Amino acid sequence: MTTSIDASVTAAVQTAIAAYAQALDAGRADEIAALYTPDGVAEIVGMAKFEGREAIRQGFGGFAPRAPQLHLIANTVVTSATEDEATATSNLAFFARGEAGWTVQMVGRYDDVLRRHDGAWLFRHRVTTFAE
Repeated sequence: MTTSIDASVTAAVQTAIAAYAQALDAGRADEIAALYTPDGVAEIVGMAKFEGREAIRQGFGGFAPRAPQLHLIANTVVTSATEDEATATSNLAFFARGEAGWTVQMVGRYDDVLRRHDGAWLFRHRVTTFAE
């Protein structure tokens, strides 16, 4: 059984997810951190867990791209939503450009909890899981 989720919530969640991918690929750690609630958690299964905006900013600063990269996010489904909180799941493919051109480096998924904070939808908890 599916429940009706407000289209504006879905659009706001998808905008936050896209903004994250754009900031990540450009190496803009400050923008990534700003997409999280002050107590937000960014978890990359098997690699790292950052809690709070400052830890997220510092952690993602260490992931700044050294070569062109691209995170493609697809099949985003907002799985539940209230007035102030939403959950979503997305597939991701990570591409890097090397001497031979663009190649897929990893695939996986994002499992997100977003909250409305000061009028914006921000990540409260994002779990990144890469497929083996």
